[in-house]
Amino acid sequence: MALLKARGFTAEDFALSHPGGALGRKLLLRVSDIMHTGDEIPHVNKHATLRDALLEITRKNLGMTVICDESMKIDGIFTDGDLRRVFDMGGDMRQLGIAEVMTPGGIRVRPGILAVDALNLMQSRHITSVLVADGDQLLGVLHMHDLLRAGVV
Repeated sequence: MALLKARGFTAEDFALSHPGGALGRKLLLRVSDIMHTGDEIPHVNKHATLRDALLEITRKNLGMTVICDESMKIDGIFTDGDLRRVFDMGGDMRQLGIAEVMTPGGIRVRPGILAVDALNLMQSRHITSVLVADGDQLLGVLHMHDLLRAGVV
């Protein structure tokens, strides 16, 4: 190892030489390589009911749905954690619109960041998914399970 350092061989050089290894995955894998896109993204519009959102969460199996318009401009997010908080509120949930109970905005990352950096953000915020976006434009969703499957964790 000392010889490698003396020759200026860095961890990044090692990762490039061994992209399939654990270090290579951590230093080279980007969010865009493993995020959910297109029809895999759970989403409803802000006029949807709570029931509509729950059906979408169930269909897409990511434990959350994005609230956005037709052009995929993000309004907010609704997660299984938000659902537990709705139950705590009581009342008639059948009458609730998703806009009333969503979390506005949502935590976002850009598609080009390293997957390991997204993991660090998710761990520090105690969340299991992040929105992948360019500003307000939804591009994808990254879930903790995607990071596990890719060997980042």
